[in-house]
Amino acid sequence: MVQSLRSFLETRLEDEVVSLVSGNAPREIKEIPIKWLTIFRNRKISFANSIADRIKVVEVSIVENPEDPFKIDGRVVCEIDVTSDMLNATGAMHEGCAVFLIDECSACSLAVLNAAEGRPSRPGVSQAINTIFHSQARLGTRLRIVNTSMTGGVEMTSCKAEIWDIQNHRLIASGVQLQMMPSRPRKL
Repeated sequence: MVQSLRSFLETRLEDEVVSLVSGNAPREIKEIPIKWLTIFRNRKISFANSIADRIKVVEVSIVENPEDPFKIDGRVVCEIDVTSDMLNATGAMHEGCAVFLIDECSACSLAVLNAAEGRPSRPGVSQAINTIFHSQARLGTRLRIVNTSMTGGVEMTSCKAEIWDIQNHRLIASGVQLQMMPSRPRKL
């Protein structure tokens, strides 16, 4: 599994796939969130695979941090339509689904930042996701998930995400995620 994962991460994606992604990141960095989302959804018994299959990366950029011009941020924008498998009993997107989208997509911004700064681009393990629910998204709503790294590195990292209703220009949910690198298995 480890070798096949490494092989997949080192394989160049088809031009047709990467050409659909806007942003100023170099091609090899644009591939990173696409590859990690593919890995996330190809875990055989993974939660919400039907939703993960529909997440599309539409932008990957390396941007100057607005607070510190000596730092950069990874920015990954994804889109998805709200479908019936994402709804709660009232017909709005379930809050758990919003947290799932924040978890999967925001981690990609950290992978992009780490790659841009020359570190391994592997996402970490979620430690906490603090989420605020602002509005509801109904069936058919086109969502834009804007993800930005906050702090990169090796030990602890953080990122943020905003889920927007594109048609109504309304913020649906926002969240901040803290991650750490997974512990290594003990050798017996």
